[in-house]
Amino acid sequence: MSDRGGRRGTFAPVALLLGFLLVTMGPVLAGLDDFPSKSIDQDRNHIPVIRAFAASLPDINLLDYDSATTPGMHVVLALMVRAGFDSETSLQLASCLFGAALVLVAWWFAAWVVSRWTAVACVLPLAASPYVLGNSIWVMTDNLSLALVAVIIGLSLFRSPSGPRSALSGVMLVLAVLVRQINLWACAVAGVATLLGLDPIRRRLPFRDALDRRRDAVPSVIFGIFVVMTVAVLGWFFSLWGGLVPPRFQAGGDGAASHAGGGNAAVAPYVLTLFFVYASLPLFVLLPNWTRDRRIRAIAIAGAVIGLGLGLVLESAPGIDVGRNGGWLWTFAARTPEFAGRSSMLIIGSMCGGAAAGAAFGLLVAAGRTRMAVLGLGFALSFVVASSANAQAFQRYFDPPVLLALGWCLAGFAGARTSAGTISSRHVAIAALSSFAMQACFAGLTLYRPLLSGG
Repeated sequence: MSDRGGRRGTFAPVALLLGFLLVTMGPVLAGLDDFPSKSIDQDRNHIPVIRAFAASLPDINLLDYDSATTPGMHVVLALMVRAGFDSETSLQLASCLFGAALVLVAWWFAAWVVSRWTAVACVLPLAASPYVLGNSIWVMTDNLSLALVAVIIGLSLFRSPSGPRSALSGVMLVLAVLVRQINLWACAVAGVATLLGLDPIRRRLPFRDALDRRRDAVPSVIFGIFVVMTVAVLGWFFSLWGGLVPPRFQAGGDGAASHAGGGNAAVAPYVLTLFFVYASLPLFVLLPNWTRDRRIRAIAIAGAVIGLGLGLVLESAPGIDVGRNGGWLWTFAARTPEFAGRSSMLIIGSMCGGAAAGAAFGLLVAAGRTRMAVLGLGFALSFVVASSANAQAFQRYFDPPVLLALGWCLAGFAGARTSAGTISSRHVAIAALSSFAMQACFAGLTLYRPLLSGG
């Protein structure tokens, strides 16, 4: 358990928050936010929709508008505009707060299993992601969406089910789907998490966890009610739009991209490749702990086999016409050979990512967090399946969730007993800081250097 009650870590979340706001609000207030290729969605879609909503309040036309997402964030910011905070800078500062909320939610749950400063180290890779930072500097739905989903996942992984927590998780689910309809993916595993303490299920589980000590059905019933409400909300939008996105983003619409009308098979190998790249340095720091332990090594090998299979079976060749573009990974993949519609880079990356995911699973089990490993894997699979239904596989959809997962995995590794010894909080912090260094380099090269040089 963490030292949440101690004085040593009191300043940790404050330092994390102030640092994040400095590197996001700073460029906005200083006018160093001229970066057309990064602000295109803000300028073309989100701010015009927000202003249109504000002008038509309270009679907002939700039948069709220029955003592929449900309108929750746009309505909230439209109310802000009507309240007098109507400048573009004000809207960007609100977006910075959404990013800060995501980082603090990630830290809050990590701090339940490690010390407050170690939790800061674990979430620094997420906080330094050029996508999280860019989605804060410019008005985007990504950070608010992930912050709401992170509460749902965090309550499932780190806290024992209870009536109030299920109600909070349910409220977050409704809000998350109002911001992005795809967020319904989180409900299934979150619902399962509330059931694990029930005797008929608990007796059949291959693990026991103190978080499942409550054995009544109240949390499940409460969360189930909110799931029904969420499905009803999504059903209303489906009937309004005639699909899961506004008409202009459906096949044949005049939106910037078609998000409906076909899936994208590349998501699984793509996500695994990202996880491998971002987890490579932390797993190198912890190399003896998972390579010298026979059990963990076996799980990593099994993960590599599954990842290789996915890389070989699923089409992953990059291309704008198939929604596989944008971001450094697709750029590099486009420069490597293709085989029968498969990217050679993603085949290898998927195999290595499967090994990395298997090692992470094994380390969580070695730390006595099998429940977290199983539920976390369930959330990951749900996310990949849901994202595969989107015709577009842009990197910004996957980077922040992968880094959130990595940060929470690192926190969960603390205390893992392996054949090479026990993983201490110090080991976890060093591993996390290595990942932070990678993300800081990415952010410096792809975000802040262009901002300082004028875009």
